[in-house]
Amino acid sequence: MATQQAPQLETERLILKQFTLDDFPALKACWATPEMAKINGGENPTAEMVWTRVLRYIGHWHALGYGYRAVFEKATNRYAGAFGFQDAHRNTTPELKYPEAGWTLIPEARGKGYASEALAAVLLWADQTFSSPVCCIIDEDNKRSNYLAERFGFQFQEYVNYRGKQVRMLVRQ
Repeated sequence: MATQQAPQLETERLILKQFTLDDFPALKACWATPEMAKINGGENPTAEMVWTRVLRYIGHWHALGYGYRAVFEKATNRYAGAFGFQDAHRNTTPELKYPEAGWTLIPEARGKGYASEALAAVLLWADQTFSSPVCCIIDEDNKRSNYLAERFGFQFQEYVNYRGKQVRMLVRQ
């Protein structure tokens, strides 16, 4: 299933493409926001942690044939976020069994319908690619992401313990 490059996806207003090393500054700025610190257990990731994330996003495609895509606004070519799938071997109890969906948007890109547009695109790709369901884990307090996931067919299965906290695990068949 491994490929060398993420297939580019386009929506009406967005381009979703392979992460490159050039996306590091935009990803670093995204993860430096207070909202991202909140979903990262209260800490802002260091440059080293974000660099590792960029390499993981690129490496997933090479090793597994799927991963995250960088999302850009068509009109401005501004980085808007990251959407995709990973196998992070998270230390959860119970263990995650399926490719894990995830998404982030920079604050300036929120409230425009981009999350729905990008998630619809990656889920259509997933429906054509994966033979298994996909899952996601979301903190109970992250109302926007929980709503988005459920709107796109993810159904709550159970709470899993991740980093000492109970988070919601949802599955989309």
